[in-house]
Amino acid sequence: MTDDLNGRGVALFDMDGTLLPWDTQYVFSCFVVRRHPWRRLLVLLFLACIPLYILGIWDENRMKRAYLIYLWGLPGETVAQYGREFGLLAQEWIYPELKERLQEHQRNGDLCLMVSASPSFYAEPLGDLLGFDGVLGTDVLLEGRMPAMPELPNGNNKGYVKVERLRAQGVLPERGVLQNAAAYSDSSADMPMLLSCGRRVLVNPSPSLKGDARLAGAECLYPPTPWNGKCDKIWKIFLFVIGMNNISACNKGDN
Repeated sequence: MTDDLNGRGVALFDMDGTLLPWDTQYVFSCFVVRRHPWRRLLVLLFLACIPLYILGIWDENRMKRAYLIYLWGLPGETVAQYGREFGLLAQEWIYPELKERLQEHQRNGDLCLMVSASPSFYAEPLGDLLGFDGVLGTDVLLEGRMPAMPELPNGNNKGYVKVERLRAQGVLPERGVLQNAAAYSDSSADMPMLLSCGRRVLVNPSPSLKGDARLAGAECLYPPTPWNGKCDKIWKIFLFVIGMNNISACNKGDN
């Protein structure tokens, strides 16, 4: 793809916490279990696996697969349909400031890619709705009925894996920095992607991320979040989980 860019700019956007405020992997699981309440029991099975991660017996990739246990037994086409429905909802949660940035890149003719650790089955529909040129998410095998621990053909699309996949597609060079590329993220997990781009934009960064010397000179954006502090965020999510709030209301706040 690099040969086809011909000087064209590149814009890489993380999704959760960057384009929108929520951890969509958690919110999507709530989206599913509200349709199938008994699947909350499967979430408890995942919680029982956490000590295996803490003790170093399971790695992050295996934990990502285990988290998807709430989909166990659902037909793959049903999961894909839920992903499309969720994408329709999630497009309403995009930070207006980030949507404006995306549209600016699109007007400039930049190659715009969403690069997310979230599952592709809803990241891709959301990316299509937002007009991205492509989406790189965590691919989940959707063949037949979902197993307890679905396969991730390309692994967990997080950290350095994002850069490896972008290089494999010719978006980023094998070495060095792509000066006409911009990377948007809220997380230190995206440090490899941020450092591979000449322009770095941090969204609601933590003090430690903002203060990292490697990101000196990075632009910082502070879009208002739909919650007033951590307690309000937890409370809104809790109301959604127990069915006393709809997901659209969760995205409204006073900030």
